[in-house]
Amino acid sequence: MANRTYPDLNFNRLADEAKYFKAFCLNPADDHCDLGLCPNTDVTGIGQQISIYITTFIYAMVLAYIPWLHRPMLYAHLSVLYSLFIAALVSMLKGELTNADGIFVLVTAGSPSSVYLWYLTVRSFWNTNIFPIRHADKSVPAHKSLEVQLTRALALGSFLFEIVLICLMFIPSKAIKFSQPACNREYGTALWYNVAWELPVAIQSVTMLIFFLMAFGLTRLWTKRGAYEVPAPILQPLSKDIEEIPTNERKDNIDIISWTEQVLFDCYPQFMDRTLFICLISVVQLSALPDLVYVVNSKDCFTIILVTFGLFREMPHTSRFKIFVLRIFIFIFLAGVWVARFFGMPFPSGADWVIFFIGCSSAVWSRSHFSTSNMKVFLPILLVLFSLIITAANIFIPIIGDPKSFNLGDFKPPDRSFFSFFSLAILTVVLWIICWLGTSNWPWRKPLSWDKFNKAIWRRAHLLKFCWIVLGPHILWIQASNNSNSSRPTDMTFGQIFALIVSLVTVFTLLDEAREMKKELWMAFFQSDLMPYEEKEQPKHYVPHPGLGLS
Repeated sequence: MANRTYPDLNFNRLADEAKYFKAFCLNPADDHCDLGLCPNTDVTGIGQQISIYITTFIYAMVLAYIPWLHRPMLYAHLSVLYSLFIAALVSMLKGELTNADGIFVLVTAGSPSSVYLWYLTVRSFWNTNIFPIRHADKSVPAHKSLEVQLTRALALGSFLFEIVLICLMFIPSKAIKFSQPACNREYGTALWYNVAWELPVAIQSVTMLIFFLMAFGLTRLWTKRGAYEVPAPILQPLSKDIEEIPTNERKDNIDIISWTEQVLFDCYPQFMDRTLFICLISVVQLSALPDLVYVVNSKDCFTIILVTFGLFREMPHTSRFKIFVLRIFIFIFLAGVWVARFFGMPFPSGADWVIFFIGCSSAVWSRSHFSTSNMKVFLPILLVLFSLIITAANIFIPIIGDPKSFNLGDFKPPDRSFFSFFSLAILTVVLWIICWLGTSNWPWRKPLSWDKFNKAIWRRAHLLKFCWIVLGPHILWIQASNNSNSSRPTDMTFGQIFALIVSLVTVFTLLDEAREMKKELWMAFFQSDLMPYEEKEQPKHYVPHPGLGLS
């Protein structure tokens, strides 16, 4: 065979920068990061990313609402987790995984669904029935089922892989070499705050708990006075779906929506109507979502749309001119809030003003329904004070409602943006809960069990449950995952296309379940009504144990 010579290939960056960058990434330099981070389509590919987002969110829906799909969707969720872990492991062994890719894997694998699955996995070692799977052979107990043992081992293995990767990322080791170490300062572990995307949720949850305990403690101290008289039972006419005839027997577990309805209609019998109430209560529940801060604030937009619809959907039955003028003033006020926040003024959001209105209304209601020997003086002052403090605190809480705010020093994120699109500010939700329990339970000095509290808060607040427990955390997680993907490759390989097809199968499965839901269920969900089934029946499409609803 004749000797052949192979020409040396030279790439001119100015001639074709894209091809030059691809050639450079075949063997990227270790001593500089002038050209940026080389993409790793096997790990951070756009198809893989979207597939994980879809499958993970649908798995959260299944955990919360559809117990009979726990088994197939658990396998789907574990498959996307392990496909990501295996791709990262192969790249790491080949020396192609960068620190930025590792951050992306950590954030993407640590989704709310995964964290909840790991929590149930650990708890299942004490009670196997807690593990979220309905094994095929129901005649065999869960703790003896081979399928349960294997899937639990896989779930635990994914948790251990996450912990090991965290150690490899943040504890230097000579055994593992990451690609492009020079890029670590700008694209690698400096993006640690994306891994801690749960911090704003945790901090605000602790703050809400502190406010709640303060209100409960002050009320408890007041009710323990020697001169305190336990109030007489207050008439609590609930929905006819619960009971046909109103009774004056006090109920410890009046749900938060029924309580809000009673307070608003008692305080404003001529002004309030059914449509306006549904719109107001929808605004309160949607306020549990992260706020999209891009040109305008999403909370202000949906507040002004829903409240305006509620104000003018039904004509007043009495004093039409007076009520119509009042509604116009309310619309002008909300429009002013929207404009003020549009220009960056530190002002409560429209949703916060709605909750503040409910807080003040509960104070008015308590003053008219209690006597001076118990809560007529103390409780209104407490509710108004907490309404002012919590609403004011929620103006400034977005400062720590964005994971990027935990970036310390002079580090500039790769996208040169110090703020994310979505920011969390949900303190006012606890104000709603404080007003509810402060007027319906605490004055009677009777303990409220966790089970009763759990049922009462979620009984009709379907939007709150979905926004607070399912949608909100996943919005923050997807944002953190996207922010940690610095290279953002757009090439679609066959593996990514296949992953997208598999994720679409889960979408069709969920759509098929949604199609089977009755219209009454959808109407009850969006109008915050009771689900149309008897309490003693096993509910379908509604928060089974051990779902995210904690029912």
